[in-house]
Amino acid sequence: MKIYHIYLLLLGFILGLSGCAVNQSTEQSELMSRRILIQQEIRQSRILHEQAVQQLRETHPEAYLLYEQARISEAQGQLDIALETYHKAMQQIPESGFLLTELGMAYLRKEDIVPARRYLLKAVRFAPDYHKSHLGLGYIYLQNRQFSKAISQLEVSLQLLPTTQGTFLLGEAEEAQGNFPRARELYQVVVQVDKNSKLGQVASTRLRSLSK
Repeated sequence: MKIYHIYLLLLGFILGLSGCAVNQSTEQSELMSRRILIQQEIRQSRILHEQAVQQLRETHPEAYLLYEQARISEAQGQLDIALETYHKAMQQIPESGFLLTELGMAYLRKEDIVPARRYLLKAVRFAPDYHKSHLGLGYIYLQNRQFSKAISQLEVSLQLLPTTQGTFLLGEAEEAQGNFPRARELYQVVVQVDKNSKLGQVASTRLRSLSK
């Protein structure tokens, strides 16, 4: 999956923010640019997902129908049924990075970390260019306090598709490692591009804590 120039720009903000002071007009311009970027990020993430679903529908219609049933079950809060249906879809195409990712993320939503990690690792092996599987693994490693592994996976995820969620999680991992300047930069990006969301509010709280 290719990253367009606009995502490279956001990645530049995420991975290489300058600590130098800038004037107010420049700050306002950067803020507007970042807000545009977060809108582009959401749009691109949807496009990538829709492309994967379309490919599944065209190449493996039976697996696609099972995938849709699993998603409906998830939406209704029936996670056990969803997981069973995802497994049935996987029997049709066991090396599908997309389905492996969806299965792993479903286990993650159920807070069943061991199978979530197992299937996300398989997803990375079969589809290493899908940002979502790396993001899920980064979260798992972060929860398990394997911070170096978390940083590695989250950085790959951001290289494939910069997201505010990945940026925030990377900030958490860097903070846990004691790299506070880096964590502050990452949290600042989240606040500036999505300050009114729940994630933006948490990032703002973290910034205040790190400033004490």
